[in-house]
Amino acid sequence: MLTLDLAVIRRIGDLIADTDDRDLEPGYLDTLEGETPVMEVADHLIGRVMDDEALAKAIKAQEEALSARRARIEARAKSGRRACLELLDAAGLKKLERPLATISRTAGRVSVQITDEASVPSQLCTVRTVTTPDKAAIRAQIEAGEIVPGAELVRGDDSLALRVA
Repeated sequence: MLTLDLAVIRRIGDLIADTDDRDLEPGYLDTLEGETPVMEVADHLIGRVMDDEALAKAIKAQEEALSARRARIEARAKSGRRACLELLDAAGLKKLERPLATISRTAGRVSVQITDEASVPSQLCTVRTVTTPDKAAIRAQIEAGEIVPGAELVRGDDSLALRVA
């Protein structure tokens, strides 16, 4: 297992830095690589990130495929239930006992169906009021130098750009 002591990397980096632009100084990177396992650890981490992102993408694709399969199987089961009801009707039966299961017709449940929402009396309706802050307007005001109580601009965490040739 690779271990990385960031304090040591920083201390050695400070000792060997002879330019303000460490990213473009080949001598700095060569020395840092010779004195610490920084490049080996970076390669290991990059590989893990790439593997994990590929796994997550594959899992998402599998979830989508399984979701579609589940929908097909649920539709097939629903169709099978309808066919069982038709079978009971055709045989003139209310119930049929078989080794796997007993099937029987049950009455459908009564539910309310709204055919014209505007015609329903208001005392039989619930009113929902949703208030949400307009973030775009708030941002514009804050960027214009105004103070907006209860809001502030915050910078998110830095992220890593990973480009593969």
